[in-house]
Amino acid sequence: MEYRIKDIEAKWQEWWDQEEIYTVPSDTTKPKFYVLDMFPYPSGAGLHVGHPLGYIASDIFARFKRMEGYNVLHPMGFDAFGLPAEQYAIQTGVHPAESTRENIVRYRAQLRNLGFNYDWSREVNTSDPAYYRWTQWIFLQLYSHWYDLKSAKARPVNELIQFFQQHGSSGTMACCGEEMAFSAEEWKQMSPVQQDEILMNFRLAYRRVSFVNWCEALGTVLANDEVKDGLSERGGYPVERRPMLQWSLRITAYAERLLNDLDTLNWSDALKAMQRNWIGRSEGARIHFPIVDSDLYLEVFTTRPDTIFGVTFMVVAPEHELIDQLTTPEQRAIVDEYLHYVQSRSERDRLAEVKQMTGVFTGSYAKHPFTGKEIPIWTAEYVLKDYGSGAIMAVPADDERDRAFADMAQLPIIDIVDRTAWPESRREDKVGRMINSDFLNGLEVLDAIPVAIQELVDRGIGERKVNYRLRDALFSRQRYWGEPFPIVYNQDGIPMPVSEHDLPVTLPELDNFKPTSDGHSPLARARDWVETGGGVMRETDTMPGYAGSSWYFLRYMDARNENAFASRESLDYWQDVDLYIGGTEHAVGHLMYARFWHKFLFDLGLVPTKEPFRKLINQGMIQAS
Repeated sequence: MEYRIKDIEAKWQEWWDQEEIYTVPSDTTKPKFYVLDMFPYPSGAGLHVGHPLGYIASDIFARFKRMEGYNVLHPMGFDAFGLPAEQYAIQTGVHPAESTRENIVRYRAQLRNLGFNYDWSREVNTSDPAYYRWTQWIFLQLYSHWYDLKSAKARPVNELIQFFQQHGSSGTMACCGEEMAFSAEEWKQMSPVQQDEILMNFRLAYRRVSFVNWCEALGTVLANDEVKDGLSERGGYPVERRPMLQWSLRITAYAERLLNDLDTLNWSDALKAMQRNWIGRSEGARIHFPIVDSDLYLEVFTTRPDTIFGVTFMVVAPEHELIDQLTTPEQRAIVDEYLHYVQSRSERDRLAEVKQMTGVFTGSYAKHPFTGKEIPIWTAEYVLKDYGSGAIMAVPADDERDRAFADMAQLPIIDIVDRTAWPESRREDKVGRMINSDFLNGLEVLDAIPVAIQELVDRGIGERKVNYRLRDALFSRQRYWGEPFPIVYNQDGIPMPVSEHDLPVTLPELDNFKPTSDGHSPLARARDWVETGGGVMRETDTMPGYAGSSWYFLRYMDARNENAFASRESLDYWQDVDLYIGGTEHAVGHLMYARFWHKFLFDLGLVPTKEPFRKLINQGMIQAS
């Protein structure tokens, strides 16, 4: 008998749909098992081989668990916002909503043809207003909360306002952008604009001026991993560093929890290592270096305060807030020329360059806090504004980058560690005996570090400090095809949340998706949408692609709920993802953001677990096996 595969497949797939055999019943009497796939971006090219590579594995496992008697949740959806659809619209005139809709139809058909056991009744689409209504709702919760270091959880901003009214900033234990000091009386006398600026320093979703990778041709801010050699990865267009007012998420508030809770997860050691390295926890000291002939000082963070007697110069990031004050008239032209050069350099390029160091002297000097010796202050691209304080004490005898810079600039080098007993050690290794280091002389390096910190504290010129490599997440994109922010601005420019009853804030219809020349989103052209009356204006930036993908796994639990992102009953039953299969390229970005959003929702009592993904398998591991 002839085996007509197309006829047989079509017959049984039609029967599966009619009988709804893959629709997950609301049977809470059965043990649950949640199998999650990394959902795809619906590009015009359709599925590529990497998609079914992981989907086949999850399909097999989901069927196995179902045969074992589990109630298996195995859903699928589409990560449908993003730059490619908008670029396609610019090139062809096809509206992003239309091209995305057509691509989803193609993807869904291809996935159905492969016969996967997805419950399509739970399909999500991040560009569907019914979905991004809840993305906007979660953003509003982030905006209206701050992180209390004492209780180690998020708390409402209204509580912080009440505290300021009664006590001022004294006794505030909060994760913030910068430390502030004001009394209750001073708080009450502040204008609404001033109070808003202070609250932005504490909110988990906040606005600030940040140096970003701006691509004029694409008309948007790009992430570091979207820039290579000063050009955009998509299109190869020039990219420059530019200060812009941006929305950010204070993920750094959760750094310690994100780090510690990795020990509770059944993930591969490689994935955990990637996240630990990205968080980058380090212990050390914050030290204050007075600037000569000024009331100002440079603040630096170092994990090696024992090397302070080896400091022969200091370096500030080109974006440092004091760069103008530090630059003397004699050095102004050369510093300005250098700053212009750095604008074309991505952070990745700046960190990768070691052999060819660049930098210029600002003309100013700092005073060594112990010896009183004057130390020249340079600016160089290898120091980044958002890591630590944006300034370093350079110890060329004990740091490879500082040594390379000292060699380039012909700056002095003072040996401060005798490593003759450790001939195989590297410059950065914490081994050896201190020399040329005053009260630290003769101590082993590991013994000298706490002694140096204590001396800094006792003299009032420094304090103990924990620092993280992790930085707050930029959350603004100057594009059309993304979630609108549920934020409006009054006549004073103060951001105000849109009422939850008015969600979702939907995208207006646009014909022109081209970037604007002034850095604003194409949404700024929709004046009837932007101007809501009475001088109130909408935010015209949109959210980045990872906004919707930071919580989609929760929506699958109760995908058609119109009253909440998911009911408490559904969340309590499904709990978390038992098995997630995704690519290693998302091991830092997507997974880190998803963990952050989930922990925030846990603080609010909206989800029952601290972590979203219990077990994780790399797609690459499947391929290798």
